[in-house]
Amino acid sequence: MTLHSGTFSTSRPPFWRRQQFWRFTLPIVALGAAALAGVLVYNAFYGSNGLPNAKNGWGVTYTVPKDPATVKLDASVKPMVLRFIRTAVARKNLNVAYDMAGPEIRQGMTRKQFSAGAIAVVPFEINSKTKITLTVINSYATSAKIQAFLVTPGSADNKNSPHTFYADLIKSGGRWYVNTWVPRWTPPIPTQPGR
Repeated sequence: MTLHSGTFSTSRPPFWRRQQFWRFTLPIVALGAAALAGVLVYNAFYGSNGLPNAKNGWGVTYTVPKDPATVKLDASVKPMVLRFIRTAVARKNLNVAYDMAGPEIRQGMTRKQFSAGAIAVVPFEINSKTKITLTVINSYATSAKIQAFLVTPGSADNKNSPHTFYADLIKSGGRWYVNTWVPRWTPPIPTQPGR
């Protein structure tokens, strides 16, 4: 019997080739991967704030503001809106309309610039026969929305009458102002296809 005369090393193999290393490392790696997967799954279902995403918009943590309490519209508002319609909308006596116009209608204009007539108010032909119906859409402590239905019989421009407008009102410094005046427009529905 002959012994092999080759080189024989007495040093140990590298640690990743040792059986004891894998017996200890594999369970730790498996536990870490399971913990990471659990955190990812929890975050996907409940988000960062602990609430289900379906109820709170994918983890967004802001509170939903409550609707302000509605109040009865101040009795002085409707006469003010009527005065605004008969001045600013009719383009008559704009100097008076300036005092009722809010910041979105004034747009930083001076009284002189406002009185020139190039204002952010859709005009409408108003005369002594014009019928104006005001309906309160909503009313809060510092804001309100009113629908104005205007009919001018015998109007020179029949396309302009009747028409519905919306006025957004704001209260500032104890006074009410008309902040926006916009028409409600519905596109015409074609009666014949292709026309």
